[in-house]
Amino acid sequence: MGATALEQLDADVTRIANDYVHVPPVPMMVEMLRVRRRVYTLLEGHQRPSDTTHLYLLAGTLSGLLANASTDLGYHDAAGEQARAAWAYAELCGHNGLRAWTRGMQALIEYGSQRPRRAVVLAQNGQQYAESATARVRLHNIEARIWAKLGSPADTERCIGAADTARESTATDNLHDEVGGVFGFNEPKSQYYAGATYIHLGQAAPALQATQRAIDLYANGPEERRSYGAESLARVDNATAHLINGSLDGAASALHPVLELAEDKRIAQLEERLSGVRRRIADPEFQDAVEARRLDERIEEFCGAGAARGMIPPT
Repeated sequence: MGATALEQLDADVTRIANDYVHVPPVPMMVEMLRVRRRVYTLLEGHQRPSDTTHLYLLAGTLSGLLANASTDLGYHDAAGEQARAAWAYAELCGHNGLRAWTRGMQALIEYGSQRPRRAVVLAQNGQQYAESATARVRLHNIEARIWAKLGSPADTERCIGAADTARESTATDNLHDEVGGVFGFNEPKSQYYAGATYIHLGQAAPALQATQRAIDLYANGPEERRSYGAESLARVDNATAHLINGSLDGAASALHPVLELAEDKRIAQLEERLSGVRRRIADPEFQDAVEARRLDERIEEFCGAGAARGMIPPT
């Protein structure tokens, strides 16, 4: 196997990881599966040990990308299997960047599956492999979000402080910082996570500030790095913060771009998060408001057509 084949596969993985944030998930998943099949075919042949290690890393990163995509499509069981595969390949090739990222992915899967205590353990476990500032900041942000869901402000603030400290480091790694994209954790994503964390704590003011900062950074940043998923989720959290403050108009304004999303970009997390918005606008405070009923109807219509509609979960 020549070096050119590995270089092409490296380029494919980097392209997929970066395109994923602004392209609908289903066609990107098809591309992930295509490239992974190519890697598996090469692994069935004979190669130098160093090339085998390289192929294990490629298989692991592609499995991680698939886990992320499956999560976006609402297939948590498939995501769990793919994340376990990513971890196995990370162990085989001894790649700490992939180990750290995968532990974070596994924590998010457990968090989304309503197993927050297991999620905390995974996020904490990942720190021993985190060699870059990005990896450490990401894991601390994930852990903070989980502690907030568990209702522990003290642990949440501890993790936020640890993330701030980790951010001062200049250490990098090739997966989080060079490949980037899905594997990265930039400032707008950090602000989106902060907003989600404060929503769990019921703190509207910092949630509004963080989510608006995330929205502005995505809107004014490079188009190829504009994550429609994270931006849309930040908008939903922004709307939730407005509702906590009693502002139905603010919530409706924040949600307008989300409810205009194309069906193939309506990731599962949006439906989950919007269900929380619907519960809030059903409160007695808004029950007589015409705008509340209209907004509820629009959300119901939006949730009836998601990106995964009619798709068979991948393995």
